[in-house]
Amino acid sequence: MDHEKLKKIMEEHVKYLARQGGVRADFRGADLREAHLWDAHLEDANLRGANLRGANLRGAHLEGANLEGANMWGADLREAHLWGAHLEGANLEGANMWGADLREAHLWDAHLEDANLRGANLRGAHLQNTCLDPENVPNGRVTAFERTPDGLIIGYRTRKAGHIDRYRVGRHYSADFFSTADTECHPGLYLCPTIEDARKHGEDIIMVHTRPEHVHQAGKKYRCREFFVVKEV
Repeated sequence: MDHEKLKKIMEEHVKYLARQGGVRADFRGADLREAHLWDAHLEDANLRGANLRGANLRGAHLEGANLEGANMWGADLREAHLWGAHLEGANLEGANMWGADLREAHLWDAHLEDANLRGANLRGAHLQNTCLDPENVPNGRVTAFERTPDGLIIGYRTRKAGHIDRYRVGRHYSADFFSTADTECHPGLYLCPTIEDARKHGEDIIMVHTRPEHVHQAGKKYRCREFFVVKEV
C-alpha cells in the first residue's frame, strides 16, 4: 500500500478511536507487506485477509481487531496488544510474538508453527485446531531419557522457572499451556535428558519425573505437560 494512503487511513482511524469523527480503518485484503506499524493504534481495525508478511507490528495496539485469515508470516509482533483480537485462520508461522498479549484472542485454526511465543499471555485464548489445542497428543519421543522401574521418564532442568520463582522439591507442576509444534520457543515445561544438558542452562539443577505420553520433542529440546520434582542434584 502507498505510504501516504496508509498514513491517511491511520490518521482517520485514530480520530475514530478518539470519537472525534474519523473512519474505522478498513484494510481488508490490503497489501501491507513489511509495513512499519510499530506501536500503531489499530484497535478494532478491519485487517481481514490482509497481507502483513514481515510487517513490523511491535507493540502495536490490535485489541479487538479483525485479523481473520491475515498472512502474518514472519511479522514482528513482540509485545503487541492482541487482547480479544480475531485471528481465526491467520498465518502466524515464523512470527515473533514474544511477550504478546493474546488474552481471549480468537485463534481457531491459526497457524502458529515456528512462531516465537515465549512470554506470550494466552489466558482465555481460544486455541481449537492449533498446535496449542489441549486435545493434541505429544509425540512421545523419549528414547534419549532414562526411566524409573515403573516406566516414568527421568528428566533434569534448572530450578528457576519463568512463570514462578522456582520449582520446589516434592511438588507437582502442570503447564498452563502446552504446544505440540516442533518449534522450541513454545509453551510447556522444559526438561533435559541428562544433568550435563541441564547444566548448559544453569547450575541449580533438579530431577523431575513425568509420563512418556506427556513428553514432546521440539527440535533439540523437550517439553512436557506436567512433572513432579523429585530432588536436587
